[in-house]
Amino acid sequence: MGLFASAQGRMEMRFNEVMTQNDSNLVDQTGHRSAWVEIFNRSYGAVGMEQMFISNQAIDLSDLGGKKPKDYLNEYAQAHPDVLYEIPRGDVATKVAPRTHIVFFADGQSSLGALHLSFKILPGQESNLYLYDVNGDLVDMVTIPASLPANSTFALKADGQSELIDGKMNASAWGIRDGATDATAITPGKYNVGVVNENIEKFAEKDPHGYIISLVAMGIVFCALLMLAILFYLFGKANKAANKDENPASTEPAKVVDTPAATGASDEAIAAICMALFQHFNAHDEESGVLTFDRNPHTAWSDKSGLMRQLPRK
Repeated sequence: MGLFASAQGRMEMRFNEVMTQNDSNLVDQTGHRSAWVEIFNRSYGAVGMEQMFISNQAIDLSDLGGKKPKDYLNEYAQAHPDVLYEIPRGDVATKVAPRTHIVFFADGQSSLGALHLSFKILPGQESNLYLYDVNGDLVDMVTIPASLPANSTFALKADGQSELIDGKMNASAWGIRDGATDATAITPGKYNVGVVNENIEKFAEKDPHGYIISLVAMGIVFCALLMLAILFYLFGKANKAANKDENPASTEPAKVVDTPAATGASDEAIAAICMALFQHFNAHDEESGVLTFDRNPHTAWSDKSGLMRQLPRK
């Protein structure tokens, strides 16, 4: 189940914003500026991108020569690092939290870390980017126009809101952001435009103070408690009925225990029995709390000669 959920999450990764000529924007950990690619995790679970592939060309997976897609792509990435980059394993930076972003630097210096692609994106020419899963499935792609100005980005109008159409990007979902206004702000690692939930907006308009939602919540809680009370009452009745069936009450009248007089025993016999029982249960000294010992003067405890200390001989 965990592997299935992880695979589903990978398919929700989307190219979100790309800058091809970076003269005054984002810098990497070494203080250098380069082209960068932002990817958005639009799922509601964390996604580990290790062993996913980013390419600047479409990879032909129709003839794998009997190899698994993972092995074929891995070998291709090693043989053609200027075309295909495999996101390495073991780097926590490649684990993307739900509904957040990850930024890769397209500087061709993968030795600088997992967030540095092994190829460059050159400005002034049309470029393609492809995102493949470990099993070779095409997750997303984007075509970056050659006319993209310097220090501007080609970005989704709303974060993660794009779908492939016959293996091609939906161009209407993309636009150029030059950072001149808030609406066209360049946002590496941040949200472009949040997706508005129409139902929430309508509810906020109809119930601005939250009275309706409060009444609905209280009604749900009250109904749940009422149902529990009914269930407990019915369960108690059923339990009593089951116990009654297992242990039916006896309808026979109680038997009368024979008294000593009915058995024919004499008063003398009864008195003797009582005295014997009294003697049996009270077989101790008459004095309360006093113990009586029969002192034997010939024991080692009372032998004074045995208690005397022998003087050492000179």
